[in-house]
Amino acid sequence: MKSNYDILGKYVTPVDTRNKDLGNDYLLGVSISKKFIPSIANTVGTDFSAYKIVKKGQFAYGPVTSRNGDKISIALLDDNDCIISSSYSVFEVIDKRKLLPEYLMLWFRRPEFDRYARYMSHGSVREIFGWDEMCKIELPVPDIAEQWSIVESYNTIENRINLLKEKNDNLEATAQAIYQSWFIDFEPFEVNETGIPTGWAVLKLSDIANASTNSINPRKLACSLIPHYSIPAFDSSRLPIFDNPDTILSNKYIVAKDSILLSKLNPDTKRIWRTIKGINGAICSTEFVVINAIFAEHRDFLYMLFNAKQFVDFLVSNATGSTNSRMRVKPTSTLDYEFACPPESILSRFCSLITPMLDIIEVNLLEIQQLQAFNVFLPSQLMISSGS
Repeated sequence: MKSNYDILGKYVTPVDTRNKDLGNDYLLGVSISKKFIPSIANTVGTDFSAYKIVKKGQFAYGPVTSRNGDKISIALLDDNDCIISSSYSVFEVIDKRKLLPEYLMLWFRRPEFDRYARYMSHGSVREIFGWDEMCKIELPVPDIAEQWSIVESYNTIENRINLLKEKNDNLEATAQAIYQSWFIDFEPFEVNETGIPTGWAVLKLSDIANASTNSINPRKLACSLIPHYSIPAFDSSRLPIFDNPDTILSNKYIVAKDSILLSKLNPDTKRIWRTIKGINGAICSTEFVVINAIFAEHRDFLYMLFNAKQFVDFLVSNATGSTNSRMRVKPTSTLDYEFACPPESILSRFCSLITPMLDIIEVNLLEIQQLQAFNVFLPSQLMISSGS
């Protein structure tokens, strides 16, 4: 064992407090992003008296690892006491003067912990990372002051990420409010007897945009890394990841400059985004509809149109499937959407207001991506140096 390392079992103890009196109905689960999240389980007729109580400052993890890919579902509760399924294991730190729960949670966030837990899992039908294996984990346990310093370094970056996300939420809300005022409520304009402002025309989306299905086998591209928009990455950051073309097994759509990507699966405003400026030669999953404005200067107007509830409702009404299953957008019907289009002068004035906001959001997203990547490896760097 390395100097300053110790086994985890000396510092933690299992907890098994049941919700016998049904005094707690705050039901949560644990995600592979290592957070407590609202449970999505069907609980009709469920006896919650058998559920486990988790108190603030305690941990919970899912011992079954075979269903989570490469991630271990484990989290530290920093909110109100909750209940979770009895399938989870709950534990707590014995003495917080020797081991900070927040410091230990950073250890669990390390990619090395996920790899170790998967390697140590065992079982024929389903693989389990049991309590005995958890207790055998070796980790550096420096003095409490150094643990606090490591936690604070990590939290400084997390606070910056949260601040940028809050700024983006405010900018998006402002942009959507302007779009609602101008193009849904028509507040700045005089509406005629047709129900739209004078001088405006009712157009189809196909009049100002087109959808592209140009595809390519990434392995035929002469490059070592290629920007790739995928559904998982899109859901987490709305940014491309840079993949080695040799690792991508199927054809992908070619993403032209200044495109807008619309997820075909389960249409929602959170699954619509404009591509990053300055990134050329990108590809995307065929689970996207790739939309291009006929005139590039209209892209941000289109983006705001796509984010309006009316457009999403249109997609849902024309999607295959139902609300109880996986809805899928029909790319051909997307361009049939009708909307009230203003004269070019109004479009230009609108984009002059909106584009700077969207550009700031994009810059913030790129910084968030960099900070998150840094924070993935920061705990390993700090902890390993503290345990050497």
